[in-house]
Amino acid sequence: MVLMFLCFNVFMQLVKPDKPGIRAAVKVLRRGGVVAFPTDTAYGLGGVFDSLAVIRRVLRIKNRRDRKFTVVAADLAQVQKFFKLKPAELKLARQYWPGPLSLVVSPRLSVRVPGNKLTRDLAKLAGKPLIATSANRHGRPEIYSAAGVRREFAGQPDQPELILDGGRLKQVKPSTVVKVVRGRIVVLRAGTIKIDLRFSNKCPISKLQ
Repeated sequence: MVLMFLCFNVFMQLVKPDKPGIRAAVKVLRRGGVVAFPTDTAYGLGGVFDSLAVIRRVLRIKNRRDRKFTVVAADLAQVQKFFKLKPAELKLARQYWPGPLSLVVSPRLSVRVPGNKLTRDLAKLAGKPLIATSANRHGRPEIYSAAGVRREFAGQPDQPELILDGGRLKQVKPSTVVKVVRGRIVVLRAGTIKIDLRFSNKCPISKLQ
């Protein structure tokens, strides 16, 4: 079932996560559009990570200027296809993925393989990792339902083309964000995952103050 919401001559499709809905979402992603979708934390907003047009569109929708994003991938193999992981990052990925651990891989991007299978399937079918910034306007709280995403952007001049309705998500802590600096694991944001102290033998752990 596909519902259409018309605001300022922009359509937002609300689709169920069945085969037709997922095909519709992937079609939007492959043509360079922006989709809202559930992740393992809150609803995310994004498209293929390496499209400048997608990045600009996401920034307009969120009314945001900061170009730092988290991207989500189908699996470790897809991450390694597009990003070079340091040995400590690879060890963390194998230990905690799929799950809410984001690894900083460049000045602007962090990446994770999420615990939400629907999110992983989207990235797999799109053929690339996806930007997965929170599906809310800048400065507003994270959203945990498709209906909430629809309300958030209804009446706005810029909107996602499609919302994939994965149901109401549990409100959980955000993903843990870490960066490996000269062999040391630095926790930039504490979240759902606590890094196992076994990593401290060869990769000391620091917490950003």
